[in-house]
Amino acid sequence: MTLFSRPRTDLPHSPDRWRQALESALKVNDIASSATPLHESVQSMLGVALELLEAEQGSIMLLEDGGASLALVASRGLPLEVPLGHRTSVGEGVSGRVLATGKSLLLGDVDSDAFVNFVPKSRPISSSLVIPMRIQGRGIGVLNLTMTGSRVFTDEDLRVAQLFADQAAGIINRARLHERAEQRSSDLMALVESSKGLLGALDVDSLLRHILDGGTRLAGAKDGFACLFDPETGAIDRGVFRGMSKTVIRDIVADPDVQRAIDSTDVANIDLPDGSITAVGLRTARGTRGVFVMRADRGLVEDRGDLLRAYAQQCASAVGAAELYSVIERKESELASIIQAVPNPIVLVDARALIVAINPAAEQLFQVSAMFSAGANVVGGLGHDDVEMLLTAEGEMQSEVVAGNPPLVYKVRVTDVRVPGAPMGRVLIMDDVTSEREIAQTHRDFVAMIGHELRTPLTIIKGFARTLLKRVETASPEDQREALSTIDTKAAHLERLIEDLLYISKIESREATLRVEPVDVATLVSAVSADTIQDFPEREIVLDVADKLSWPCDETKVGLVLRHLIENALKYSENPTPVTVRVSREEDELRVDIIDQGLGLVSSDIPHIFERFHQVDSSSTREQGGTGVGLYLCSQLVKVHGGRIWVDSTWGKGSTFSFSLPSRSTGRKVVRLLGTTAQTA
Repeated sequence: MTLFSRPRTDLPHSPDRWRQALESALKVNDIASSATPLHESVQSMLGVALELLEAEQGSIMLLEDGGASLALVASRGLPLEVPLGHRTSVGEGVSGRVLATGKSLLLGDVDSDAFVNFVPKSRPISSSLVIPMRIQGRGIGVLNLTMTGSRVFTDEDLRVAQLFADQAAGIINRARLHERAEQRSSDLMALVESSKGLLGALDVDSLLRHILDGGTRLAGAKDGFACLFDPETGAIDRGVFRGMSKTVIRDIVADPDVQRAIDSTDVANIDLPDGSITAVGLRTARGTRGVFVMRADRGLVEDRGDLLRAYAQQCASAVGAAELYSVIERKESELASIIQAVPNPIVLVDARALIVAINPAAEQLFQVSAMFSAGANVVGGLGHDDVEMLLTAEGEMQSEVVAGNPPLVYKVRVTDVRVPGAPMGRVLIMDDVTSEREIAQTHRDFVAMIGHELRTPLTIIKGFARTLLKRVETASPEDQREALSTIDTKAAHLERLIEDLLYISKIESREATLRVEPVDVATLVSAVSADTIQDFPEREIVLDVADKLSWPCDETKVGLVLRHLIENALKYSENPTPVTVRVSREEDELRVDIIDQGLGLVSSDIPHIFERFHQVDSSSTREQGGTGVGLYLCSQLVKVHGGRIWVDSTWGKGSTFSFSLPSRSTGRKVVRLLGTTAQTA
């Protein structure tokens, strides 16, 4: 075998060879400009080279595997045992050495038992060309041409072959770059299309379906599943699947290779007994782990490994966003539930003073709808100037306003709602302090009233005592007796007032006790009535009491109730109309009615008549005085007996105060009291 080395790339010398070379170049350009796939174009270029150099056999080998080997991509006339895709390492064999050195070879007289590129020759080779295919001095492949007849390649053929090989190399390189760009564009479009479903998907279950859809689209698969794992137990928390049973999914998830893919958040191709699968691990910023698995085209998955990794990162980000949204949504729901349940009126406005939220209590107070008010300007939106001014002001503020129908007093607090760097708006919270203000006013009124009630009898006692001191030697016995009687009466009045206040204190501190004994009701009612009428000598009390009636009760406390009710009836009615005390048995209750024909009560006062310190605001009550504790004390004393107390009254026609206690009775007795005497009717 004769070996000639020809590193030169001189142009052809013969005009005919020039013409042939140019024609071949045009043919190669036509091939390159067609839409033919690269592997078919290379095969066509080899045919042009064979025709140009009148060779009988030929092949083109291109660099692959990152430049580590030459792969046979086109051939003509080679034995069947040399398939396309056959590889030779760079630096090994004739083609490998030619590519490594960058020098073309012209081989002659190759024996039939010799090997060229490790390919056995079935007949003697008379001549062979091995030409490096170069781009700017960088080899990308090798062109092999052989002769088996009497004709051999010349130096001119070597120059033409080198010229053709360099032109073909440039075209092949550009085609490869274009093909790669198209593939890259196609892959990116596939990634974009697969990722579309991830955008805006904030429901985790819906997002998992989109993840599975996009993953199977990228991997060219139909069947698969996507799932997330519980952070604490590691079990599947939620997932979606298609074309796989739950048993198969559990077995796949338990596979060690799948677990490694999950832990490393990488792409793994795994061979299982029933076929191969591709597993892609996920991990969110919050540490939630997941995986999507597909029965995929393994070759496509290997080509799109980087795309699947990029897609997995997008999936993890989308799941993290959905998790965060879920947390925010839950917190918002909890906050909204709290705000909705709070009985205090709450109004939230944004930085532009537009209404953001109004809770039901505020809706009712301002008579507005939260749905229709959202987004409206708060000025004029609530119908309350003071509240609107507070919401449009700046800084933390507190005030008291009157709002609602009926009017109530509210303590208002307004503060800015902020996020780091900027205010977001203002929130207003209102506390109903009407009861507190009413209690405070009642206390003030009570202190003023009790001072007056104590001062009046004390003034009289003090005046009569001083008179006696000054006239102790000159006053007649009758004058002394009258003065002492007045002092005694006023002192008794003070004593009763103090006793009432002490009773109330004990009841409210839950220290009041009952001494329950059988009591003769007729005797008790007669005694209390006779005692009370002493202060009203011109008045009349009619007693209508059941005869021989005895009840278990606290005689002192029931007597106190009777005294207050009879005294009020005498105070707020006029002579000559009598006050009637009627006692009767109704089933298992003892009912006591104190009836007068005085001015009566207006309907608005009746619901509050038994409240502590409550006094009816009228000229008659102001004239008669009083502390406002009598009826309240009566109601409490009746309640500790387990009874009821109520009033029926009509303005201008009088009132009937009634209370009931458990009792039994037989017979009846009617007694008429005139002044200081009692007569049996």
